[in-house]
Amino acid sequence: MAIDFRIRDFFHPVLIGRLWREFERNPWMPVAEQQRHQENRLRQIVAHVWEQVPHYRRVLEEAGLSPADIQTVADLPKLPVLSKQQARAAGSALHAADQRRLHPVEYHTSGTSGTPLTLLHDKYSNALEFVYYWRHWSWAGYRLGDSFAELSTLYFLKTGREDRSSAWQPHLRRLLLSSHQVSTSSAGAMARELERRGSLFLKGVASTAYHLALCMREAGCSPRPLRAVISTGEVLLPHQRALIEQVFGCRVLDSYGHMERTVAVSQCEHGGRHVNMDYGVLEFINHRPAPDGDAVLAEGIGTGLHNRAMPFLRYETGDTFELFRESRACPCGRTFPLIKAIHGRQEECVVTPDGRHLTSLFILPEFVAGLREAQFVQEGADALTIRVVPGDAFDTAQEERLLSFTQKLTGPTMRVRLARCGPADLVRTAGGKRRMVIPLAASTVRRDE
Repeated sequence: MAIDFRIRDFFHPVLIGRLWREFERNPWMPVAEQQRHQENRLRQIVAHVWEQVPHYRRVLEEAGLSPADIQTVADLPKLPVLSKQQARAAGSALHAADQRRLHPVEYHTSGTSGTPLTLLHDKYSNALEFVYYWRHWSWAGYRLGDSFAELSTLYFLKTGREDRSSAWQPHLRRLLLSSHQVSTSSAGAMARELERRGSLFLKGVASTAYHLALCMREAGCSPRPLRAVISTGEVLLPHQRALIEQVFGCRVLDSYGHMERTVAVSQCEHGGRHVNMDYGVLEFINHRPAPDGDAVLAEGIGTGLHNRAMPFLRYETGDTFELFRESRACPCGRTFPLIKAIHGRQEECVVTPDGRHLTSLFILPEFVAGLREAQFVQEGADALTIRVVPGDAFDTAQEERLLSFTQKLTGPTMRVRLARCGPADLVRTAGGKRRMVIPLAASTVRRDE
């Protein structure tokens, strides 16, 4: 769950301190106590949406339900599943009537698995998000104030620093490394900057962290070992994990979530993938045998427990989860439930004429208005087409804005053009999810691993 981390949105020290004391102990509580805590939060959020959120008041009334009918997790299937398309259509009807007192901040989903969605996150949920990250990183040994690095594109685009490969934020002790500047020629400078700033941890989207490791290996760099790499945003493949751990001399801890903030899954130091019961409710539907026979596949449905400005109940994550046939304990001792694996987004990349691998194009739709869907198609070594499904507000100015930002990332030697089309013209997966990037044939754009 990517965050454009702005300290003014997340820095609520008293609230963060209180939440940390609670969240730090939650993973160790008996399961029955965790369930009571989760269902207490669920009842509170259901009562809130009944009183304050027009969409859910209508949904409950149409189903002949009241808050008294949704008392436990087992009661949730009485409500219909909410898809991203339905959420987008609902618009402000998903906003709480009392949102102003909640001090919400507006965010946008990346649109990697569909149309971008505008979200409201309140003060409490932003503080909780900070604590969630803090807790997961602490499983790798992180202590608040430790220096860390983060692979980012958003910061460099928003600040007009597209030509820079790094930026240091001393107040956060955060080193930002430009995702779109990762190459064999920049790898050495990035390795030196990691050492110069004393970075102990690295956070990044799985494919971008992998490309950084690959470039460092090809450039002959030997970066100072880190304590951990935190992988986010995509499925981390086994060969990616192996190379990242080899280059950075540390383990990789994977995490799963989304900007709608309904579910969170965190990998511990023993490799277990734990469902954070205090963050949200993760339901599984449409169970079926996994190919290997030792697990079960199911679709994930999430219910957020904390964001009152724009709550999501029974929200369709769009991802497939691989579950153990029987519950098991993790050697780490935490009692959060375990899942075996997550089959979600695996982002492909565009290779620029100067050899850079761009995995961050999915953020570009955030910079334009009126864009329903977009897809980046690499037609040649120096040719990129942006297929767009325009909305009413996507005018000539927005078209030029999208082309301009894309050109900034790809560089002047890439020929970028835009093609307007309909939803049926976009390439999709077998499950109907739009692919953000259509690369050239693997033999022409990918290096040997």
